[in-house]
Amino acid sequence: MFPEGKTFGLAMTVDYDAQAVWLAKGKSDPSWLARGEYEANVGVPRILEAFDRYGIVSTWGVPGHTLKTWPELCREVVARGHEICAHGVYHENLLGRPRLEERHLLDWQIAQHEEVLGRRPRGYRAPSGPLTENTFELLEELGFEWDSGTQGGDFLPYRPQRIASVDPWDRTVYDGNYDVVEFSPSAYLEDWAGLEPVPGGNVGLSDTEVVLRRWCDSLDFGLAEVEGGVMTIVLHPQTIGRPHHMLMLYKFLDYATSLPQVHISTLSDFYDRWVAANPA
Repeated sequence: MFPEGKTFGLAMTVDYDAQAVWLAKGKSDPSWLARGEYEANVGVPRILEAFDRYGIVSTWGVPGHTLKTWPELCREVVARGHEICAHGVYHENLLGRPRLEERHLLDWQIAQHEEVLGRRPRGYRAPSGPLTENTFELLEELGFEWDSGTQGGDFLPYRPQRIASVDPWDRTVYDGNYDVVEFSPSAYLEDWAGLEPVPGGNVGLSDTEVVLRRWCDSLDFGLAEVEGGVMTIVLHPQTIGRPHHMLMLYKFLDYATSLPQVHISTLSDFYDRWVAANPA
């Protein structure tokens, strides 16, 4: 599945939410939007320079609002060899949205990607986490190849099961699998949950050594125990772009790039390799 000598994959993914993450929470005043401006003006350039320094290509989830507000910066991400996947229109929450509305939002995202980047996105990450019962089916209808948003696994890519019915008093019934391939993220392997303070929401402010140790320990386990697996890290430039957090990122990349068996690449590259080894 991987190049010769490589046995385990590492995907460095970046959710470039900018102002959209705050707009989706109903926060549109300048104090909140400034945090999104910091992401675009400070965090993104720092991450791009770090990835250039280590020779790393990555996958970026970018909402349509970010694409349209900072189009040149998004095109620079692609020009530097990274890929951009769909990540909502304005980081909207999908819960409770009817199928037709969710389909419209996906169509809108594809149109935004084609307008700004000149290409359709291959992958998808739900902007606010939860999916609906229609999401995977809609992703297939629209030609998406992979998703990175659910936690039915950790390191091994898989095709999610179709849920036929759910009875909390009895059982969940499954009916086959979707063709979309899932690369599971986790709150344990992202920066936001542990580091980003959001009043009334996320506590954040964890010691960076704790987060760093968790990431390195996870990579050690995957490398030793899960041959052919892919570990997915999720970064947010307005979080990881803070100076002390960047030092933590450098330490992690120092460690990851020192492991000769680890192949660091994009989720679409891992998708191509996994599908070739695991045809439907």
